[in-house]
Amino acid sequence: MAAVAWRQDEAVHPLVRAFACGPMPLRACTVAVVELRDWQPWVDDAWDLLDTQERQRVSQRRFRADREALALTYALHRLFVANAIDVSPRSVAIGRDADGCPCLPGHELFGHALHTSLSHADGVAAFALCALGPVGVDVEASFRADELPGIAGSVCHPSELQSLAGFAEPAYSRALLALWVRKEALLKAEGVGLAREMSTFRASAGEAFALAGRARDSSACSVRLAMLDVGERWTAAVAAPCDAAVECRRLRPVVGRMAAERAL
Repeated sequence: MAAVAWRQDEAVHPLVRAFACGPMPLRACTVAVVELRDWQPWVDDAWDLLDTQERQRVSQRRFRADREALALTYALHRLFVANAIDVSPRSVAIGRDADGCPCLPGHELFGHALHTSLSHADGVAAFALCALGPVGVDVEASFRADELPGIAGSVCHPSELQSLAGFAEPAYSRALLALWVRKEALLKAEGVGLAREMSTFRASAGEAFALAGRARDSSACSVRLAMLDVGERWTAAVAAPCDAAVECRRLRPVVGRMAAERAL
């Protein structure tokens, strides 16, 4: 009855009405990917779902397009979490840890603490949610691949540099970008941000990695890296607990509701 009550109460909110996504299975790491241009008609409504700190961060953006993109990102993240655990979006408290990464204090799924991660770039946002341990997600615009060869030494472990030495362009730059997003996802799952230099560790897709540094949950000792299918314009990866099934959903508003397409 509580779930029905909040759904009826929130139904008048246009963005809530346009968003519907099924609950998250306990043993899943669910990643939602949204193209922000699909949600542009609801940009004014997004502002209403932000908390005070989120509004302050949005207001600090210099350009209007950046403010609108960030407002939509924050609002859709809150809606994604709310729908996954079937609570009112206004009751979802999204905090920030010491490194500025999002966290969900007090929120649980079947008695398990929830972990979340967020990334946005060039008109797309990705949200990861898991109840089995820390999670990290990163998405980057594919054109960024052109910028990476010049800093390959800072991105790659020496053995990775050796492995990529035989790659010709554009495969070399694309492989570097894929490596970048995997390492960013792993660092987010660890909760250390860029305090750990990328060149000091390897990050192969499908491999298990023990979490280092100030992991948000010491009970989750390792994660596995997976690339995500997010289309040609972007490159994305997730670091999820090894025993979690990774599920990626492409989410779009369709006639007042959401269509979810499985992408992984």
